[in-house]
Amino acid sequence: MKKLLVIIIVALGMTSCKKFLQEYSQTDITPKSTRDFGNLLFTEGYPGRNIFLQPWMCYLDDDVQCYSGPVMQDPRPPAAAGIFQWQTNFDRLMAAEGYGYKTNTWGEYYRLLLGVNVTLGGVDNSVGSQEEKDILKGQAYTLRAFYHFMLVNIYAKPYNDSTTTPDKSPGIPIRITADLSDVFLARNTVKEVYEQITQDLEQATRLLDKYKKSVETYHISHVAAHLLASRVYLYMENWEKCIAHADAVLRQRSMLMNLNTWGDPDPETHPLAGINNEETIFAYGSPLEQLNFPFTIGYEVSYNLYHSFEDDDLRKQIGIAVIPPFMKQYIPVELGQQKITNTYKSQDSYFANGWRTSEAYLNRAEAYIQLYKTRGDAGAAAEALKSLNALRSYRIDMASFKAWDIKPADELLRMCRQERRRELFREELHRWFDLRRYGMPAIEHIYTPNETTVQVFRLEARDPMYVMPIPDDVLNRNPALVQNPLYSGTRKPQ
Repeated sequence: MKKLLVIIIVALGMTSCKKFLQEYSQTDITPKSTRDFGNLLFTEGYPGRNIFLQPWMCYLDDDVQCYSGPVMQDPRPPAAAGIFQWQTNFDRLMAAEGYGYKTNTWGEYYRLLLGVNVTLGGVDNSVGSQEEKDILKGQAYTLRAFYHFMLVNIYAKPYNDSTTTPDKSPGIPIRITADLSDVFLARNTVKEVYEQITQDLEQATRLLDKYKKSVETYHISHVAAHLLASRVYLYMENWEKCIAHADAVLRQRSMLMNLNTWGDPDPETHPLAGINNEETIFAYGSPLEQLNFPFTIGYEVSYNLYHSFEDDDLRKQIGIAVIPPFMKQYIPVELGQQKITNTYKSQDSYFANGWRTSEAYLNRAEAYIQLYKTRGDAGAAAEALKSLNALRSYRIDMASFKAWDIKPADELLRMCRQERRRELFREELHRWFDLRRYGMPAIEHIYTPNETTVQVFRLEARDPMYVMPIPDDVLNRNPALVQNPLYSGTRKPQ
């Protein structure tokens, strides 16, 4: 293995090895022990708290709203407005404002993939026990699956797109080696990408289940691998495998936080998400994914989301702050999320993104409802309700909680999806990815650049911006790539 760290530092998009070596100098560090590869994976393959993955994307869905007030400067930063309005050239607008480095989502994920692939390419020949190697490989396979999953859901159509089949839909380049040759990688199909993802996850769960070793929450565990697998199979509409992996999670981590005994939310003692939340199975990244300038200027929780909660839902009372009207002269927003904060005292607490146990309940419930819908199986409906009622009993005020009972399949599916929205809002990209797999419905954003101007921007059903454009610099580096269909021109208000 030769000078392995050089290929970790250099990945920005898909370019050639010669171009890399022209821009970066080599290092003489060569991992030898399994522990060396573990350190390499953690520093170069895990999503640390100092990188920006997709801080711009949480402003795409219907959980976010634009606010104005006396304190808000006019005009609002165009960098933030571009993505909120679903403008095709949002990345150029951000670059012009000095924030282009925050939109390098493609480059960040492929850089992390290189760190993962270096580990997988060398760990078998390292000095260490078989258990150490298996666990490290299981973690790396899970991360590789996760990064491909995120990329294909950002830059390609959903797996279940009704207008085509995944074997005909352009995906993203699969990257499973650390070889940086002069060969430019073209886009694999969506089906091929998901086949690679599921293959990696089956490998990961097999290796990690051999030991079921407890690890720190900022490392991948066997439970985390099963949770990601349940998510992937849900998107693929493989209901049985989704349920099987969700059950594997819940057999080992069924704990739910009881909001009835929650008390006042506090980022140190009562975190709603992230590494210190008792439901979190895997935590990663920075709170700045959700709290990132310039997006935070006037963009916060939407009334659409707020009104989706029942009055006795403690998630609304604890997770969303209602700003008093008299504060309008100081704070433009009227509703504010309290899930993700930037006031942590402990460095470890900066791992603010997370995969939580509650998702396993929701994945399981939705898959069972789909079986109920397609087979008319009342037993499947009962299993779905078991999961939904277990979750809701810890989220709804106990004085008024009533368990849901069986409903027609379409109604039960709608209820489950609403529950998913309420539970997972502002975590990762759940809502945006869910809208995509629900058929890419039309949604609206109300843009208020000042107190007197109201503009309505509409993302039409199946709009091209449900699939993000591949960045210009990536296309320039890799001529084998073909751009996604683009929205024509500048999107205008209705």
